[in-house]
Amino acid sequence: MLKSIIIDDEIASIESLEFYLHSIDSNVNIVGKALNIQEAETLINQKKPDLVFLDIEMPNGNGFDLLDKFDTIDFHIIFITAFNQYAIKAFKYAAIDYILKPVDVVNLQNAINRVKKLTESNFSNKYPALKHNLSEEKPKRLALATQESIEIVLTQNIVQFEADGNYTTVRILDRAPIIVSKSLGEYEEILKEDTFYRCHKSHLINLQQIQKVIKNQNQIIMVDETKAIISRRRKQDFFEVMQEFINQ
Repeated sequence: MLKSIIIDDEIASIESLEFYLHSIDSNVNIVGKALNIQEAETLINQKKPDLVFLDIEMPNGNGFDLLDKFDTIDFHIIFITAFNQYAIKAFKYAAIDYILKPVDVVNLQNAINRVKKLTESNFSNKYPALKHNLSEEKPKRLALATQESIEIVLTQNIVQFEADGNYTTVRILDRAPIIVSKSLGEYEEILKEDTFYRCHKSHLINLQQIQKVIKNQNQIIMVDETKAIISRRRKQDFFEVMQEFINQ
C-alpha cells in the first residue's frame, strides 16, 4: 500500500481527487489531508507518507515553501495544480509528475504507476551498494582540492563531510580538517556507492567512523569526537541503514 497525503486548500478538490484515487487504484491509501502548509508539515512528520499529492498555490505559503521545510524529501511528490507556470521548478524537487486541474484520470494513473515502480525498485535495491563496499578490499582514494594543493586521502579515513556556507569541511582521522569549495551534495553523489550516509542537510558521515548514537538527542558522535545531527525525516531510515551495516 502507498501511504498517501493530499494537500490542497480547496475541499472540493481534495474530495474529487480522493474519489479518483479510490476508483483507479486500491493500493493508494489516503492517510491524511491538509488545507495549508502548516497542517501539511505536521501531517507529513506524523504519517511519514510514501506519496504526497501537492497543490502549489495555498494561503500563507505555497507547495515549494512546504518542501523547503524538510532537510530531506524522502517521499514521492505528484503536483496537482491549476497553474502551469511552475512546472520547471516542480521537477527541480524531483516530482514524479505535474498534473493540471481538472485532473485527467489517465495521467493520474500513469503517475501512480511510476511511483509504484520506483517504490518497488528502492525497496529491493536499498542496501546492495553498502554491502558491496563493506566487502571491497582495495582502499579507495579521494582527491580534495584546496586553494593551495590537492590532498589525496583514503575514503575509509574520512570521518565526515560538514557543510559550511559555500564550502565543505572534510574531517579526516589523525590530521587537520580540509576545507574545499565543493558542495556536500557533490560529495554525496561521488560517494553514493560507498559507506557514506547523508543524515542531515549539513552532514555526510562515514558509517565506519561512528562511535555512538544518542537517540534522544538525534545526535551522532564520531570516532574523532566530532558530532553530526540526524534530521527528523531521516531518523527511521538512518537506523534501518545502521542495522543493516552492523549485521554485515
